[in-house]
Amino acid sequence: ERLSSTEEIRVILQTENSQLQLLPWHLWDLLERYPKAEIALASQSYDRIHKPRIANKLVNILAIVGNSQGIDTQADQTLLQRCSNAEVSFLVEPQRKELTDHLWGKNWDILFFAGHSSSNRNTESGRIYLNQTDSLTISELKYALRKAIENGLQLAIFNSCDGLGLARELADLQIPQM
Repeated sequence: ERLSSTEEIRVILQTENSQLQLLPWHLWDLLERYPKAEIALASQSYDRIHKPRIANKLVNILAIVGNSQGIDTQADQTLLQRCSNAEVSFLVEPQRKELTDHLWGKNWDILFFAGHSSSNRNTESGRIYLNQTDSLTISELKYALRKAIENGLQLAIFNSCDGLGLARELADLQIPQM
């Protein structure tokens, strides 16, 4: 080790091996020795979508608050509302059509989801829970997400449990950061 503990360090794990991705990397002692370190999982291949985009005056954030039974999503909402240089549109426990209409309808910079999610057994795909009765897979949102990416979506944040399957499917869509 020849790193300074005050430096920002990024460790990028590029693997498709789900067993390696599931390891508890956040418990790695490297993070104790280097408090400014971060660990990221990355796809082994990435093709950046080159499309000139018109910058928005404010950062456009689509914030989806899905089924949050038993979890507190209010802190997420409060934090997003404090963003002074952003225009945040909240969808609270939306219906599928409402979500897809929003994804198609505006040039979003950031997609944020808070709520319950799950991955299938082999972590190849994931599901978000929009409300008490409706859930969606990323493949069911594929065309709306592709349109959002074409229109400038730069970052997807999913504050939800068991999201490795979501991340795998989102990586296939070539979202620049998630």
